[in-house]
Amino acid sequence: MVSVIIPVYNAQNTIAKCLDSILANKFNDYKIILINDGSSDDSLKVLNEYAKKYPDKIKVFNQKNQGVAVARNNGIKLASSKYVMFIDNDDFIDSNYLGKFAEEIEIKNSDMVIGGYRRVTNQKTLFEVNLEDVEWSKYVVMAPWAKIYRRSFLLENKIEFLNSIGEDVYFNLQAINATDNISILDYCGYNWFYNEQSVSNTIKKNPSRKFDVIFLLDSCYFKLKDLGVVDKEEVEFYFVRYVVWYLLFVGRKSSYEEIYAEFISTFKWLHEKFPKFYENKNISLINPKGESFKNKIAVFVFMFIYSLRLTKYFLMVYSRGKGE
Repeated sequence: MVSVIIPVYNAQNTIAKCLDSILANKFNDYKIILINDGSSDDSLKVLNEYAKKYPDKIKVFNQKNQGVAVARNNGIKLASSKYVMFIDNDDFIDSNYLGKFAEEIEIKNSDMVIGGYRRVTNQKTLFEVNLEDVEWSKYVVMAPWAKIYRRSFLLENKIEFLNSIGEDVYFNLQAINATDNISILDYCGYNWFYNEQSVSNTIKKNPSRKFDVIFLLDSCYFKLKDLGVVDKEEVEFYFVRYVVWYLLFVGRKSSYEEIYAEFISTFKWLHEKFPKFYENKNISLINPKGESFKNKIAVFVFMFIYSLRLTKYFLMVYSRGKGE
């Protein structure tokens, strides 16, 4: 009924806990598809040991290192189940996780079900995200986990991961806008482990060298344009929100010159694609319903500074200063 797809790269120290958490689930109608993405440590050895111990549950596939997007796309193709789920190789799930999602998507006959998650360390829970049953909740969790997808829905709509940073945003922006048949699940059973050695936590925040944000924005925009949804208020606001958070995220680790150049290029892009983006009603301390207050205030304040034409001075203070 369900294929659990896990890309694995140099996860010899974490993959066992991940697999044990899945195998401990009471729901039993699933297979685990492990894609070893050219690991250089003993990950493949660990995977093969688990496959030998649980041959009816675990299948291991080996590929040269091509990245998480290619691994996930291959996992979708290799699956033969009705539904697919994704788990990252250093995360773990609660014992009722698979059953909760499988039951919800079957009962509601949905194309996709979205739930909440926890951010955890080995010692504690840092925070928890629970979703309200409102439209904006579809846009809150852009990772592919904490979700279940009808596999035929993904294949029929040719929804794939982009082989670039931001692959999950590209994938889920399509998925949530290719159907209205989506359920929001009031449940939190996914544990997103804070691994300081992971790519997302160690990548240098240098926008000019590490991440072509315009490529990602264009890739997402033109896919959504093909779907005929770029005029949706939620879609426009998501792009505004993404740009603001991108600038705030990389700004702390960038020189003023670098981050100001990124501000000019990304806001030029917004003006070209969404000429009246600054009038979006979700740029507010009240809207959208379902968004965290932290996100609301960050976007609202940044856009207020922008409306006063003070962004240049804000970035001077916010960034790490002049370039070397």
